[in-house]
Amino acid sequence: MVESGGDPIDRLVDVCEALARGDYQDANALFELTGDEASTDLARLAEAFGMMLVQIEAREMHLQQLINALRETQRQLEDAKRRLEQENVVLRQDVSLMTIGIDGEERAAEVARVTGTAYFTALASAARGLRRNRRGLGPA
Repeated sequence: MVESGGDPIDRLVDVCEALARGDYQDANALFELTGDEASTDLARLAEAFGMMLVQIEAREMHLQQLINALRETQRQLEDAKRRLEQENVVLRQDVSLMTIGIDGEERAAEVARVTGTAYFTALASAARGLRRNRRGLGPA
């Protein structure tokens, strides 16, 4: 806490030291030093420090707003990441099922290619004839 009495230059130094430590509670003392009873040089100096203080406070407020916006963006990104991870699980399952389906279709197509040949038809016919002969039914 800066004393209101005493040498104005000492008061200005005390206020500036407090401001440098981040203690803004005596900031109004700067503006008191800009009054009519202060010397012109001291008033200009106190006013310059006061303007710096206002700019610092404005920057701090702006930085706090940026921090809040970044925290919100981070929260949104984390939510999006969770949703994407869940979607990836579902998509991997879908791809796995599609792969099984494609493998089954390829297998069926391969079987159809083999069973559709004249050679396979002749073999199947010969096999039926052999089975009939074994059962004693004779040729077809």
